[in-house]
Amino acid sequence: MKTFILRLEPHDDIISVRDKIGWAKNSRILIVWPEDEGIINRRLDLVLLQRMSQAAGAQMAFVSKDPEVRYHAPRLGVPVFKSINQAQTRQWRLPYRFRKKISAEQVATPPDSPEEVGRQIPVRPQLEARQLSPLVRLAFFAAGVLAFLAMAAVLAPGAELVITPRTVVQDVLIEAYSSPEVTEIQLSGALPSEVVTVEVEGRLSRPVSGQIRLSDQPAKGVVLFTNLTDEAVEIPEGTVIQALSNQAGGSAGAAQPGALRYATQKAVTLPAGPGETITVLVQCLIPGKEGNQPVETLKAIEGILGTQVSVTNLQPVSGGSDRLEPAPTEKDRLELARELNASLRLTALQELQSGLELGDLLIPSSLAEGETLEKSFQPEDQQPAYQLTLTWRLAYQARIVRYKDQLALAQAVFDANLPSGYAPIPETLTVEPVSTLQTGNGETTGWTLHAVRRLNAQISDSMARQAVLGLPVTQAAQRIQAELPLEQPPQIRMTPEWWPRLPILPFRIQVIHQSLYSLAGGELSGS
Repeated sequence: MKTFILRLEPHDDIISVRDKIGWAKNSRILIVWPEDEGIINRRLDLVLLQRMSQAAGAQMAFVSKDPEVRYHAPRLGVPVFKSINQAQTRQWRLPYRFRKKISAEQVATPPDSPEEVGRQIPVRPQLEARQLSPLVRLAFFAAGVLAFLAMAAVLAPGAELVITPRTVVQDVLIEAYSSPEVTEIQLSGALPSEVVTVEVEGRLSRPVSGQIRLSDQPAKGVVLFTNLTDEAVEIPEGTVIQALSNQAGGSAGAAQPGALRYATQKAVTLPAGPGETITVLVQCLIPGKEGNQPVETLKAIEGILGTQVSVTNLQPVSGGSDRLEPAPTEKDRLELARELNASLRLTALQELQSGLELGDLLIPSSLAEGETLEKSFQPEDQQPAYQLTLTWRLAYQARIVRYKDQLALAQAVFDANLPSGYAPIPETLTVEPVSTLQTGNGETTGWTLHAVRRLNAQISDSMARQAVLGLPVTQAAQRIQAELPLEQPPQIRMTPEWWPRLPILPFRIQVIHQSLYSLAGGELSGS
């Protein structure tokens, strides 16, 4: 059935709404009030709207949150809804109480009809009030008092029932083990491990035990230059002459790579003419006794000057000397590295142990040297020194077993053996190793765990209430002690205190559970 939806605007009045209703060609008209606008909400306005819809031959309904509209509309026989969606999905019917009232009004004859003209309203005869006798009134009063007292006896008394459920201890020894291959917790005792890394750095020194030969004084000698030309030849200071070894097989005047080199100590002029000679002092360019050479070994002149003159030493070149200085040996380096490595390993083990969270277990046998971040000796190779110093920074790795995994293993073992009718007390599960960690063949490490957990007997409130309903206080305490698993006799506190029996209504009894474990401050003297 099609519905014409008429949305009111804040500026609308009865006249404008009448014109809009005149446009409607549908059999149902739904008038929608704007939010928070109190317009056209008087009873007279709604009556006029109703007459307009009747004149148009259409059924009318309202959508409004205005309290005035929502009050008057159903009393005029017009359905009213909270939203357009509600109006389109529900039937346009009034609540039963309004339909009944309107039907009664329609059946009643109008007061101005001809049938009512001249009719007199009959006067209802007044009945004489009947007085009850004092005895009857007293009986009714007593019955009321007794009813009140009976209600008070049922509703007034209250009770607090304080019970301490029985506490037992679960205690077990678990043979636990861990290896790199274990990735999850198993009831067989397998526990996963986690690899942690720590960086350590150290420096260590020790006296050297070796010696190294160092060059001391350079060799010196005199060479003879011979002119090979007709002209005078200038021989500058610093002219370099090489010593040619007889075993090298080199030719005179040709420079040899790697040969000892000597330099003239002053500038001289070789007289003109072939065969003219002059002597000059030379000194080896590197110190040490290797610069000492026998006669006729200084033969080669570096540079173009070698084509103009020849050179030789008629006397041995001597005076070169070496000296011995303390220096580290390879053995010193190996022993120092071994000693510092042992110290760094101990430091890494201590740092890993101190960095563990409470209850975590470090597997010492898994400690392994990782990446070397820095390693340097002072002095370096082939350098003299009285002390050898090693600076070393490297990473160590080790496996640890987390405490939470140990707790999870213990809980799984306990839950598999949980006694019927008992539940664990929160925060009472503890685990601790009672043996040293032993690593056998391979990388599997085993140890023994001691796990302890507290359990409370499960007593429902309804069970406790049903056991004591309506009983005298002493009898109730004895009965609940005999029927329920309690650690100690229950406490019953009555309200009022002098009331002799517990309430007969369960909701008037409050059951309070207390744990012997909590009363002892978290410690139990026995199970």
